[in-house]
Amino acid sequence: MKFIRKWLTRLLVAVLISGLLLILAGYIQYRTVIAETPLNEAIANVQSSEHYVSLEQIDPFFLRAVVAVEDRRFYERTGLDVRAIGRAAWTNLRNFEFLEGGSTIGQQVAKNLYFDYRFNILRKVAEVFLLYDIEKTISKDETLELYVNMNYYGDGFTGIKRASWGYFRRQPDQLTLGQASLLAGLPQSPSRFQLSNHFDRAKVRQKKVLNDMVETGVITKQQAEEIYLEDVYE
Repeated sequence: MKFIRKWLTRLLVAVLISGLLLILAGYIQYRTVIAETPLNEAIANVQSSEHYVSLEQIDPFFLRAVVAVEDRRFYERTGLDVRAIGRAAWTNLRNFEFLEGGSTIGQQVAKNLYFDYRFNILRKVAEVFLLYDIEKTISKDETLELYVNMNYYGDGFTGIKRASWGYFRRQPDQLTLGQASLLAGLPQSPSRFQLSNHFDRAKVRQKKVLNDMVETGVITKQQAEEIYLEDVYE
């Protein structure tokens, strides 16, 4: 027993030291990217795009769909969503594949502002530091606005303005309920869900979006079924 306790203690110490080193390395990466491009400058660069649209120019149903499927406690919570991280980890372990992520909308904005899409554990730590900077600098609405404008929706369309026009020849405030809920699901994995060649997969993802909207009380189950059956290209 003493031998086992000894090795368990060593393992615990090793894990703690590794965790502290990881946090330190992530903090250094965070400080590096902030020094290269201050947060206000990075945000202004995105907002200066001719394709950038404000929340008032985007269909409200689309925005509610995004929050429901990506970060349902977005407006209620600050910082990390520990519950979402745990739920995502359990779902992925149970299914033996990556089905859900635990990142908040703020973390994804941090990633889109400063990093690429390749997974990197140090980057994930840096994102957390950036998240708190973002929450101190801009409002929740401004964060959501950045998020939908920076997301990639597949088929070469970055930002909700390009995606809504490219897929449906509509401005972002003219989307139907079916189009809005379909687009809201694409950024999770644009290459897997893009409408040009993976429409069936996108419809499966749309069902998840609508189910999440039902669970959060945005729509009823009957409304979800009706929206799902809508011909988005009509």
